[in-house]
Amino acid sequence: MVTDSQQLRSLLGERLEIVQEIARLNARQLQNRQIFSGFELEVMLCERDLSQAGDMAAVADRLERARAQRDTAEARLAEDDSELMEWHRRLDAVDRRISAS
Repeated sequence: MVTDSQQLRSLLGERLEIVQEIARLNARQLQNRQIFSGFELEVMLCERDLSQAGDMAAVADRLERARAQRDTAEARLAEDDSELMEWHRRLDAVDRRISAS
């Protein structure tokens, strides 16, 4: 039979694991946000360069690559948001179980 103390210890251990995962995901999201911002800046620079004279084909190619990379980074951010919401739901559920014990 599991005692209340053992159950609480188990719940606190589970909570710690969840908080660690949330911290890891927050760090990954920050990194992905920085990557996204870099690609967004590259898109803006390419668009500016297109409005000026120069090798339009090379700039257009660079712009296309930058937009694709930005879109990929944006998709990663959406995945991060989804994962974080799920882990926060898990944390809320564990916190409710801890409060009830």
